[in-house]
Amino acid sequence: MSIPSQLSSDRFFRRAILLGVVLVLGGSVGSQLLMQVGGSPRHEPLDFSEQLPDALKGVAQFPDGLPPFISSGGLYYPDKAVFDLGLGLGGLVFAFLAIELFLRTSSQISGAGASIVRHLLNVGQLLAALLVGGSLVMITQHPFNVSFLKHLFYANNIFYGSLAWGGLMTLARGGLDRQLACCRLKLNLWRWILLGVGVVSYLLMTTLAAQKSFNGAALFEWLLTISTEMLTLSLLPILAAAADSAEQPPMEELSAG
Repeated sequence: MSIPSQLSSDRFFRRAILLGVVLVLGGSVGSQLLMQVGGSPRHEPLDFSEQLPDALKGVAQFPDGLPPFISSGGLYYPDKAVFDLGLGLGGLVFAFLAIELFLRTSSQISGAGASIVRHLLNVGQLLAALLVGGSLVMITQHPFNVSFLKHLFYANNIFYGSLAWGGLMTLARGGLDRQLACCRLKLNLWRWILLGVGVVSYLLMTTLAAQKSFNGAALFEWLLTISTEMLTLSLLPILAAAADSAEQPPMEELSAG
């Protein structure tokens, strides 16, 4: 498996990383702002519980209108158009990033003589990232006012998949990136911190949602999303290190000089 050279260059990869983050966060924030200033029925009592079994009905009843969940921006137009564009295209870009990162990491760990475990971790991060990318596309087709259970399915794929991707990517690339740093901290440490923030945010989000504290749950959903998008941005120092290595003259030339 390979990607055409013009699509696998460092310059294109860097732009794809930034584009993917801008699409997902921009689509989420833009649709949320439109949802907040939009009119009826967004801020009226809403009940989608007829789609759910009795045990789950409470999580689909919003007496104060839509809570500030990211997905609340994907129900009604025009906010839904921004949501669909940002997350749909963002999912496709993330799938591309997954394949390119897999190929780069596979080549690098093979050159370093890494064990089969590292290769399996790399395959795992690819599969997790493809799950996230596909679910980002699919969640735009299943707003929770129409298809609550399918929406929850794809949302959980995104949450679980993002956390799994972050952990597997960090483990697969741990040896490769151990010398890289950002803001005076090792890059690997930053990744574990962001992953920890994501895990804690997910646990708090689900706990608060079960207690019908939707505003608090939404806050931690946003924190989870931001932490996973920052994990994506943690790929940028890899490219900076590659550029520095390419610009450094060979040792023979230094000795000759």
